[in-house]
Amino acid sequence: HTFTIIGNDPKVLPMKDAKKMGAVDDFERGVIKAIGNANLVVISAPYGIVGDLYEAIGPNLKPGAVVFDFSLHKQPVIELANAHFPRNNQGQPLAYVVGITPVIAASGLYKGDTGVEGASADLFEKAEFLVTPDAKTPSEAIDLAGDVLQLVGGKTRFMDPGEHDGLIAVTEELPMLVGTSLFYLLQRSEGWKELRRMVNPTLALMLQNLRTTSAQDMQALFTQNRANLLRNLEAYIGLLDQIRDTLADENGEALDAYLTLVQAEWEKWDVKRFSGEWDDVAQIEVLPGPLGSMTGFMQLTRRKKDKEEDEE
Repeated sequence: HTFTIIGNDPKVLPMKDAKKMGAVDDFERGVIKAIGNANLVVISAPYGIVGDLYEAIGPNLKPGAVVFDFSLHKQPVIELANAHFPRNNQGQPLAYVVGITPVIAASGLYKGDTGVEGASADLFEKAEFLVTPDAKTPSEAIDLAGDVLQLVGGKTRFMDPGEHDGLIAVTEELPMLVGTSLFYLLQRSEGWKELRRMVNPTLALMLQNLRTTSAQDMQALFTQNRANLLRNLEAYIGLLDQIRDTLADENGEALDAYLTLVQAEWEKWDVKRFSGEWDDVAQIEVLPGPLGSMTGFMQLTRRKKDKEEDEE
């Protein structure tokens, strides 16, 4: 299989670096010129500009072109494609979008380097790609996605776009929101003058999205997936409420049980994640106590203060 890969980025330097390492054959600074004759278009863009990008490229796509979109949200992308992609006289689409989310190889899981310098040929080797096509997407476009992903060493797993966006709220957006909120709290604290000089990887890794994601992008991500994010945020706040109460009550036994369980479950997950073998996962042990049943711990629970307000 032979491809001519044309890159596009408003910044010249990343494109020069990508060409130098062989990731692209050439590049164009103008996005319309870059996609003008393309049979396959891959979009991995800051989420805040995705709407403008679709409006710009949609009418200029070659008939029969397939767009692989790596944006975090899939349902809005399908709506953008329906609004801007070219159609024939009968109103049928002439270009198609297939949503794709890579789950990178375990070797790159804890690196967090999203720049050109962090690129590697084996980043997706034996990795899973979540493929989230629209129900109306023709089978030929979906088959093309499977063929291309196989060429880069990945494995395809199909998922409904709505289900995908529900899961992405807790795997991407909630950690992003927690990190930004923690930084806001710290930089406004009385101890910030000393805290700012004590940051090591434990905290820095929680804040890394502030290096790679603009305020505009985070705004779009949080608001366009609001219902899913709120549901998981409520569950997380409920959990923090329980942990706070356990610490305040000085209940070392309950805290130890909680931390022991989390550590054990993380170790099982870590082994599965690095091996890629997900079968035969043991059921989580039920531990009673002030933290309650530990099964389904991230299910939606109302915050304690809300319950108290209802009782009043």
